[in-house]
Amino acid sequence: MTCSLFFVGLAFAIILAGFISGSETALTGASRAYLYHLAKKGDVRAKKVIDLQKNMSNVISTVLVINQLIVFLITTVVTLVSVHFFCATHAVIIQTITGILLVIYAEIFPKMVAIKFATQFALFAAPFIKGAVVFLHPLITVLEYIAKITLKLLRVDMSKQDSPEQADEELRGAIEMHSSDGDQEEAEKKSMLKSILDLEEIAVSHAMVHRKHLFTIDVSLPIEKIAEELTICPFSRVPLWKDNSENIIGVLKVKTFLRALQLSQGDYKKIKIQGLMSDPWFIPETTHLLDQLRNFKKRREHFALVVDEYGDLLGCITLEDILEEIVGEIADEYDAEPMEDGISVQADGTVIADGSTPIRDLNRQFDWDLPEEGASTIGGYVMYYIRKIPDIGQLYVISGFRIEILRKQGNQINLVKIIPPSSSD
Repeated sequence: MTCSLFFVGLAFAIILAGFISGSETALTGASRAYLYHLAKKGDVRAKKVIDLQKNMSNVISTVLVINQLIVFLITTVVTLVSVHFFCATHAVIIQTITGILLVIYAEIFPKMVAIKFATQFALFAAPFIKGAVVFLHPLITVLEYIAKITLKLLRVDMSKQDSPEQADEELRGAIEMHSSDGDQEEAEKKSMLKSILDLEEIAVSHAMVHRKHLFTIDVSLPIEKIAEELTICPFSRVPLWKDNSENIIGVLKVKTFLRALQLSQGDYKKIKIQGLMSDPWFIPETTHLLDQLRNFKKRREHFALVVDEYGDLLGCITLEDILEEIVGEIADEYDAEPMEDGISVQADGTVIADGSTPIRDLNRQFDWDLPEEGASTIGGYVMYYIRKIPDIGQLYVISGFRIEILRKQGNQINLVKIIPPSSSD
């Protein structure tokens, strides 16, 4: 009977040690995002796990103390019992088997389970660990104080924290680790998440509509002519200029003009353009997209004009342009052609692209790593690196990519053929 109780107690102690050991692994590896989601829905256990994760040093200290006490008790009791009731040979065998059982079922097995089911394990263990942390708080405080004094004597600085850049890279790494093999929808989600993080690094000059593509109207035109121009305008906001096309003096909302036309019952003489247009909003080309997105939200605007350091007009940036940096090209009924028509993949793996195709679109679609700091379009990218106006048919090797000029107009590259490194090997 005594022997049976001994082995039952031993099994219980090993299981308890395994539970404590697995709890530490589970609490460390549990998904914080999922736990916050559960806590928001009212899960009390999730809130306890989050509280424990906020002070993991205290949790780890508590778990280690409990685990060491249990292991110490197990080894001590097994040694005393085996020596007292068994011969020397049997005592050694029992102690060896106990050690093996402790390694397997108090360390390896529970940690394997905790890694596989981290969040579920953490939710189950949280109430018990929370109680242990509270109960052993005085003892843990003393032990941690001794540890801190030792670290101070060793001149180890514990006040340093992860930099914002490191936290950002950690988030990028978590996105990359998320598996999307063979799943196009998951791959698109990963691409959008990475694009959101990139917004704080990309200047508006890389996403803006260039001035040569702007739809503008001369404010000095007769109202009838302005109305005629607005009927063919594919945009909701139109910059108005005076004297020259780069001297923007206001922005006219098409909806505002149509409302004024309706109120005047079609009498153009009653419409005063100066009273309908709003002041233009100029922003520097160095503004980052994330900052501009915040500015759009703050000012309740969707349209801004981009200028360089000399105040010269470069183009415009809209809320849709920023959203397209996240989700990709957004085509509507007014777009002449979707972005995909500007990129054609050939059977041999080469790519035919318009010179105005953004480099970011190419990198995102084909998972390339073309540099983006020199230019925003593939045509501008070629001219930035070769430092001259190329001729049709010329072939250049830039960053491992072979780029052939297929068509140009004046000083502008209109069409290129791109041979990625894998295709040119």
